Amino acid sequence: MSFVAISKVKYPQPLRDEIHSFGMSMIPLAKLQPGFISISFHQSTEDNETMMYWEWDTQADHEACMKSPDWNSLMAKSGELFHSEGVEFSISTYERLA
Repeated sequence: MSFVAISKVKYPQPLRDEIHSFGMSMIPLAKLQPGFISISFHQSTEDNETMMYWEWDTQADHEACMKSPDWNSLMAKSGELFHSEGVEFSISTYERLA
């Protein structure tokens, strides 16, 4: 069974393009990680909110990606953006049951 992480970012409208650009920059790096299965990036039709659906072989694969030097380097670049006024980030994780 696989492991899923769903990350969401709520943001003020003026940051939309920057949030989208950063989200897109994460995809190529994620695809290179061991245990990676898939990723999809979505924009809410109702709010200024994005959602990324990440699927991994195991929770350990997801955690290894989040701790990798390449990932930490990328995330360091997002620090100012994700700490901007009005930006809210959340992540929830799930184990696949069926």
